[in-house]
Amino acid sequence: MPQAIAEIIGPVLILLVIGTFILLFPLSRRLGRVLEEWIKLRQDTSPDRDTLAHLENDVREVRRLVEGVDQRVGLLAERQDFMESLIEAKKTAALPPE
Repeated sequence: MPQAIAEIIGPVLILLVIGTFILLFPLSRRLGRVLEEWIKLRQDTSPDRDTLAHLENDVREVRRLVEGVDQRVGLLAERQDFMESLIEAKKTAALPPE
């Protein structure tokens, strides 16, 4: 029985790691661009309004991406809890009555 659980957990963990990478890679790239712009603005003594507006749009985009990742992670957590409850129910049903 423990081997069957390990066979289930292994691929699930691999999928979670790959999925997390796929979700977070674009977010980290965008965040890097925002930080780059922010550093440029900090070095500039008088930033222009277009640059500030562009930076604000980038911050909004990063916030939207983070909220999307948060929602997806929440769904993954719900699915994991559901699967764990199914596995636990299967374990308790497989136990012989005393």
